[in-house]
Amino acid sequence: MPVNKLQRLKESFLSGIAVPEPSPFKPDDFQLEAIQALADGEDTLVIAPTGAGKTYIAVEAIAEMLKQGKKSIYTAPLKALSNSKFTELKKKFEPKSKVGLLTGDRKIETDADVVVATTEIYRNDLYSGEQNYSLVILDELHYLADPTRGAVWEESIVLSGGESNLLMLSASISNEEEIAEWIESIRNKKVRIIRVEERPVELRMGFLHPEDGVMPLLTKSGNIIPEVQRFYKSSDSRFSRRKGPRKNRGKKTSGPRKAKRRSYKKDSK
Repeated sequence: MPVNKLQRLKESFLSGIAVPEPSPFKPDDFQLEAIQALADGEDTLVIAPTGAGKTYIAVEAIAEMLKQGKKSIYTAPLKALSNSKFTELKKKFEPKSKVGLLTGDRKIETDADVVVATTEIYRNDLYSGEQNYSLVILDELHYLADPTRGAVWEESIVLSGGESNLLMLSASISNEEEIAEWIESIRNKKVRIIRVEERPVELRMGFLHPEDGVMPLLTKSGNIIPEVQRFYKSSDSRFSRRKGPRKNRGKKTSGPRKAKRRSYKKDSK
């Protein structure tokens, strides 16, 4: 590929990547719709790409519960994610309100107004009869389809009390109508489905070339750019010329070497 053409592709690939200028925050329409659906007492299923702002909905819904003196729980599938959300919500709501953490390893302020927990722990508490949350946030709802852990999300939905509202978040659910219909049949409550297709942060496939630096992986027509193809062809040819350590080439290595046997002659007198 000509140098000028490659340079133009690289400039186009890197364009727009920067820290945005500070500006007043304005919620998107889907965020406002989800918050209103929860305020109306509806279970709400939000499917939006990563980075679209699903957490904002959860934070605003929790804030509304706190205004009403009600409790909320935020569940996540991983302890690492639970710990991260715990730190995030503490910065947001403390010291005015208490934020707790409930995982298999850590138990902090478990009777707080806002509790962050792994989904398994929340499910276990439901089996023990503990249900005092007005808002239940089920993050990463697509775990419903997980063959080993999906039952945890199913049981969490089935056992959550009808007086609580469910806020279910995911970036990768495709059968939302089927899921919503099942939840409505279980909980006898309307489920509002909110889907966002547009990705706010564009995904670009790139390649870090050892000589030419960062470049796009594909041309505008969707083909792998020639520089990347040549790089891998060159790598394959270099690899194929390596036949193993030089000292072993051409020698049979059928098994361990036998120790040499020494023979000694008796001295004759």
